[in-house]
Amino acid sequence: MADFAKEIAASAQIGEVFGLKGTLGAGKSFFAKNFINALQENCTEVLSPTFNLVYSYDTKKGEIFHFDLYRLKVAEELENIGFFDALQSGITLVEWPEIAQKFLCKNYTEIEIKILGDEQREIKIITPVGRN
Repeated sequence: MADFAKEIAASAQIGEVFGLKGTLGAGKSFFAKNFINALQENCTEVLSPTFNLVYSYDTKKGEIFHFDLYRLKVAEELENIGFFDALQSGITLVEWPEIAQKFLCKNYTEIEIKILGDEQREIKIITPVGRN
């Protein structure tokens, strides 16, 4: 999973959004940590944004925004946490993206992580129609 996250990070560009889907414990935050650190000069502590809702990191490719939308109840709350500004100005990782799904059609890639066993995961990558 760490190598996969680093590979995706290497090709990521400003304006791209990665939705991380999966059950609790599937590896969404683990993926985000490795993605973010792949673009750092030195490894940094990557915190889960479960309670703060968003953290940002300055990287070699620009700013990365790491959102966790698990606790949001309505899409209107996205404006209050700077979600739409982040989509325009950085690379965005979104855990639990379902509440924002209708806003994520351009430059959006969904990464679905399923638990197969203690150390096994299945990863499905879904890109919008018309996107390579």
